[in-house]
Amino acid sequence: MTHELIKNRRQLLFTQARQIGYLVILCLSVLLQWKLADIYKSDLIIEHGVIESTQSAILLLAALSLFVQACLNRSYRSLMLLLASLTLAACIREQDAWLDECIPYVGWQFAWVFPITAACYAMRDWRGCLRQLTEFLRSNSFGMMMTALTIIIPVAQLLGHRSYLNDLINDPDINASIVRRALEEPIEMIGYVQLLLATAEFHIEQWLDRH
Repeated sequence: MTHELIKNRRQLLFTQARQIGYLVILCLSVLLQWKLADIYKSDLIIEHGVIESTQSAILLLAALSLFVQACLNRSYRSLMLLLASLTLAACIREQDAWLDECIPYVGWQFAWVFPITAACYAMRDWRGCLRQLTEFLRSNSFGMMMTALTIIIPVAQLLGHRSYLNDLINDPDINASIVRRALEEPIEMIGYVQLLLATAEFHIEQWLDRH
């Protein structure tokens, strides 16, 4: 009993240490954006600028991380493939302006092929996928992913919505488009960093379960 209590305390301390570490990484991502803004000025947030390219790289890393977990962990394969495909689709979506020019009529929307294919694969064993989802909902990584989605979707989209800013600022001398990108892009990047950290947390959780 004493040994089990000590083990549980160590696991709790390790979990708390990881959460502090993730917070430090998020704070460092903010400091990095401050430094990059000092170097690149307004070029930091232009289409295909440093921030947008970094966002795509982070999303690609997160998708690869989830795909690796799908290959390593058969018990979570369907769910991890679905999450990896959704993350990859989000990465492609970040390149929408370029892809819309390069691929007529279709543009970036070919990205939907990946999550649809993954969903079809998951439906072959929907009971198993439901079990995977039920277990995933109890994990720390799921909570981190929900935080990431909260930052990326409602927060970034609210503050990055042009008509909202036009109504809010109501000043013709201020370029609302610049303000929109200055708010939306950095907030999205923080959310994407959180998403990448959530995939790392899932790797750690699975490693702990095996040991």
